[in-house]
Amino acid sequence: MGQSAFYRYLWFFNTLWRYKRITRAEIDRLWQQSEWSGGMPMSRRTFANYKEKTEALFDVNIAYDAATYEYYIESDSAGAAGNMRQWIYDLLSVNHLLQGGVSVASRILPEQIPSGYDFLETFVAAMQAGRVVRFSYHAFWNAEAKTVELEAYFVKAFRRRWYVVGMNRREQKIKTYALDRILDISMTADEYLYPSDFEAARYFHDSFGVMRGDEVPQNIVLRVSLRQAQYFRALPLHHSQQELETHDGSVTFRYKMYVTYDLIQELLSLGREVTVVSPPRLRDEMVARLQAALDGYR
Repeated sequence: MGQSAFYRYLWFFNTLWRYKRITRAEIDRLWQQSEWSGGMPMSRRTFANYKEKTEALFDVNIAYDAATYEYYIESDSAGAAGNMRQWIYDLLSVNHLLQGGVSVASRILPEQIPSGYDFLETFVAAMQAGRVVRFSYHAFWNAEAKTVELEAYFVKAFRRRWYVVGMNRREQKIKTYALDRILDISMTADEYLYPSDFEAARYFHDSFGVMRGDEVPQNIVLRVSLRQAQYFRALPLHHSQQELETHDGSVTFRYKMYVTYDLIQELLSLGREVTVVSPPRLRDEMVARLQAALDGYR
């Protein structure tokens, strides 16, 4: 599955979801207006292929109403694709807006994920087929690339990078890999079963970013400036966020998260707007890193 094919399936899914119920003729009209068609109609063979691939990719059932000649996504299957659907809306919304305003295209600057799409498609296909993926991985901190055989469990985007999480066959440990650090990739003939008790949505439930701590999640209390508190209220740092009190020109928030490098980097980026109150270990780590940064300027 090439990158252009992947986006065509996104278009097909999004069209069915946006219009709720739509005829084959209406799909074809919208298709000819899209950037993917080249102005050509969608053949019966292409339509059947897109329907089949979209159902498999997004775990939905596309039904047909013979009385109205309309296609639609069955409601009992739509929930399984909720997160993917939201991502599709985010991904394609600017394109839909630009269709009616080409003159301002150069003035709309969406954030792009610079790399990893080709590898993303391989992992998605491998997850569908239940096949092990073999790839060369060159981490920033390693001098040489290492070969990894992975049972891919799920993929996740964070801070303009794609990540895959799965079982490293050699280490027998669940690990996370950034797709932009992969050098080459292939799908093997080896099969695996996705664990019935594994929930992708729960894996990073207590994390900020794409890291999990070795210990249990911690109760973290932050003292935040009134200005930064407005941002936290509008866009919580984490879903566990609770606002405790406002006192002396600051607001106190509480969270339950793993203490990870991702979290520490985020708190450091906020500078004097945020102070760690507890736990003591995280507070001491913040002090040490801030001191080291100050020493670098002396």
